[in-house]
Amino acid sequence: MRVTPLIAAAVLLAGCGSSDDKEGTTARKPARGGAATVSMKNIKYVPQDLTAKPGQRITWTNDDAVAHTVTARKGADFDSGTVNAGGTFSFTPRKAGTIDYVCTIHPGQTGTITVTG
Repeated sequence: MRVTPLIAAAVLLAGCGSSDDKEGTTARKPARGGAATVSMKNIKYVPQDLTAKPGQRITWTNDDAVAHTVTARKGADFDSGTVNAGGTFSFTPRKAGTIDYVCTIHPGQTGTITVTG
């Protein structure tokens, strides 16, 4: 039986999909050796609470039409400044502990990072 290149490509691509839920599930638990992501969406951080490891990069993406900030209140010292729609901000925690942060534009928009390890 001869396998055409089109069939071979279809078989190879079938195994490349992912069943991960894209709404922040990788950020709710430590990412597998990679970065964690948080969305700024509907005037919320999604996920609001995340667990990371020291040295693990965390990136926030503004998926809202309005500007936000990512500003540490306790446990770390970072301030993104204004992150406009479509913009990003990244921070890498260096030690274990709890970090509380807020959007200074929307004070009810808060988040927590638990750094373990």
